[in-house]
Amino acid sequence: MRLFLRHIFLSAAGKLAGPSPGIHILNGHILAREGGDPAVFRRLLNSLVPECRLIRIEEAVDRITKGNFPDEPCVAFTFDDGFEEHYTGIAPVLEEFGINAAFFILPGFIGGDETYRDHLHRSVFRKDGFLTIPKAPMSWARVNELHRRGHVIGSHGMHHRPLTGLSPEALAVELDESAEAIRRETGIITDWFAFPFGRLDGISQPVIDVAKRRYHCLFSQDDYRHYFSFGNQVINRRHFEPFWPVSHVRFFLRGERG
Repeated sequence: MRLFLRHIFLSAAGKLAGPSPGIHILNGHILAREGGDPAVFRRLLNSLVPECRLIRIEEAVDRITKGNFPDEPCVAFTFDDGFEEHYTGIAPVLEEFGINAAFFILPGFIGGDETYRDHLHRSVFRKDGFLTIPKAPMSWARVNELHRRGHVIGSHGMHHRPLTGLSPEALAVELDESAEAIRRETGIITDWFAFPFGRLDGISQPVIDVAKRRYHCLFSQDDYRHYFSFGNQVINRRHFEPFWPVSHVRFFLRGERG
């Protein structure tokens, strides 16, 4: 099996195939399940630089929406939930490489008290399988500072709830009030939204219709082989984490997109 897998990734020249041409948006959450060392993310980016062009997230989205796909592999980044280490560890490493990211934040997480954050950890972050101990969110001041430094701030909903099946009032909290909370606390007017949980089976066309009234760009974390879902209305990203082995990330980047 190992020899077979190696064979399917060989190029005509007999070398391991590199990342496929096009735009790759990688979406992460944390530096590590516990703690977190920015050096791990730095090593990952250093390993990608010889094979890919690292680009700003605005360029990636602009090229995807216009169908202007490059003949070289280009990689951009987004991060969900709004953890403190986005500010302290992830953003500084991105800036070392001259790029930015879109940070999709949860206003309820940032503004909530310890009881609320503990509930969110137990019901979402730990249950979803990527956190073992609680991690703190950024402050509003740090969200604003990331924006000032050239990063994009988007909404990930108010409370990280699945959006299908919500009442119109509850859906308005996740879509409209989350954006309003970001504007009220920071002055940032965002028109990007990443669906909580990122799975396409967790959203629907009626939900997308409502979201499009508020946001210009919608993002999932599913169906990565295709740039879009729902009739070019939702941009698909590929899940990764900065602490994953480089070989895993390279594997995903070899997949063609269309």
